[in-house]
Amino acid sequence: MRHAHKTWLILGALLVLGTVTAFGQNSLTDNPNYRKALDMQRMAQQSYDSGDYQKATEYSKQAEELSRIALSESEIQRMRWMANSYKNRAAERIAFGEKNHAATRYPDIWTQAKASYAVAQQTFDAKAYQASVDASTKVIDLMAGVEPEQKAAAAPAPVAKPVASKALPAVYEVRLIESARDCFWRIAEYPFVYGDPWKWRLLYEANKDKLPDPSNPDLVLPGMLITIPSASGEVRQGTWAPTP
Repeated sequence: MRHAHKTWLILGALLVLGTVTAFGQNSLTDNPNYRKALDMQRMAQQSYDSGDYQKATEYSKQAEELSRIALSESEIQRMRWMANSYKNRAAERIAFGEKNHAATRYPDIWTQAKASYAVAQQTFDAKAYQASVDASTKVIDLMAGVEPEQKAAAAPAPVAKPVASKALPAVYEVRLIESARDCFWRIAEYPFVYGDPWKWRLLYEANKDKLPDPSNPDLVLPGMLITIPSASGEVRQGTWAPTP
């Protein structure tokens, strides 16, 4: 009988640890069900050590169930972040198309892109996050060939001069902004970064090893510390972080 209770204790502990392995400690720190699972697992261990095997089994089963719930919630949150990131990137491409008259210059592409973007918004609101990612990806792919209307005649970007009195930040802490989520494109556009969204690839190349998926530049998660390489010899030091 003692071995049966120990089996439940071990299974509960493994599931709690497996949850951490799958999503990382930071992604579960604020999950109340995961914190309760840890408490239950500690109580199960204490009960087992004191010889109360029935309580140890009950607590371990509760830890197992809470861990499953936390795992599901974390997966949903991860998919929501991903879908929001892709949707924001798709919105930027749509805005770029409107600014550069894609409706008249690329009518077939524009019609498909607008329809896919509407699907991305609708499925995101319906919490069908994978469908939203797929629709946003289609927008991005469709708009990849849309060029600026006067690209050849555009004036060269001004060269930034080093700032002697006040250095620009060398590191940026990614924020969770529901309406316009941080991504390399948006971060590069900030005036204290580059002031130019087209320089997003400088950020991506310097930080892709930090991404959950290095091949996916769209998956930039809140809390990540993004290194800002110097683009034109400007002085950079310190970290920019959101005001508490």
